[in-house]
Amino acid sequence: MSEDQNWMYNGWSHNGAHSDEWVAKTTAFLNHAFSLSKTSKIRCPCRKHENFKFLDKTSITKDLCRLGFMPGYEVWEHHGEASTMVAPEEDEDDDRAYVDRMDEMLEAIQPEFDLNSEDPPTPEVQMFFKLLKASEEPLHEHTKVTLLAFVTQLLAIKSKYFFSNNCYNDLLKLIGEVLPNPHKLPKDMYHSKVLVKDLGMGYEKIDVCRDNCMLFWKEYEKEEKCLKCGKSR
Repeated sequence: MSEDQNWMYNGWSHNGAHSDEWVAKTTAFLNHAFSLSKTSKIRCPCRKHENFKFLDKTSITKDLCRLGFMPGYEVWEHHGEASTMVAPEEDEDDDRAYVDRMDEMLEAIQPEFDLNSEDPPTPEVQMFFKLLKASEEPLHEHTKVTLLAFVTQLLAIKSKYFFSNNCYNDLLKLIGEVLPNPHKLPKDMYHSKVLVKDLGMGYEKIDVCRDNCMLFWKEYEKEEKCLKCGKSR
């Protein structure tokens, strides 16, 4: 798949008279992409859907024949090519891992949504596509780490080590100063929470015993002392 990809566009015709090379290589492309998928659907790279919609093999074949490949998709990063490329730097391997995990999550949850309906998208489907877009938007142009992956992981670290909102904001400020511009780093805790809230991923603060004995949550929400060690909330 590192070969010249001009056939994707030169071999396709608006009147359906696609070249033999286009037909053969498009078939090989689909066979390879579906062989890597854990479900019966993959992202559709046609001009209409531009990798934002998951479809089955028959539907994608029809779309590609009717509409052609989306512009500029010479590197098939969502259909196996990126995962077979050797990254020159170790940190790029880490970046790719973040993207792969996010793609796996989206591929796993997408069967829960009716993405093929011709009706206007429901709020749940709109949320899914918003999540999809955020999962593909890099933090800056020199990384594969996405805005969504960065914010969710930083919020998870904040929760794990119990550092304050002011500490979180100072970390964001420091990171923002060393990142190349332009970047999409949130300004502070508030903007981070707005991002995940808009994606349907609410952020809730729950008190915990200072010795990690229990959470003050659900039936223990109003307790003032830890029921195990007796320390004050």
